[in-house]
Amino acid sequence: MRHSDVTVARLPDVVAFDTIPELRPQLLALLEESTCRHLVLDLSHIDYFDSSGLALLLGIWQRSQTGGTTLTLAAPPPLVSRMLNITQAVTVLTVAPSVREALRTRPRTRTDGAQAADQE
Repeated sequence: MRHSDVTVARLPDVVAFDTIPELRPQLLALLEESTCRHLVLDLSHIDYFDSSGLALLLGIWQRSQTGGTTLTLAAPPPLVSRMLNITQAVTVLTVAPSVREALRTRPRTRTDGAQAADQE
């Protein structure tokens, strides 16, 4: 789903070693779109998530940082939340309880701040 400069992508029910090779290029392509300034990953349908899924999320976060796009993880199920907390990934990743909340509390990018300053 795309709206203005925000893209919401729902991750599949399995985010694991077997699915990462197909999923990673799709997510990176979303970050490469010039209109995407904020990417929300909807995790609500994940039934299985392993350490390669965590590595994927951290890699996407790192790439988003270099490209100036904000990233929010939305609606992580308990198994994903537990892994994010145990590994302390929540100290770097922005996590929202729902997609709606992720859209409502969208973090500002450096580009947003510059545009706001230009408009003043």
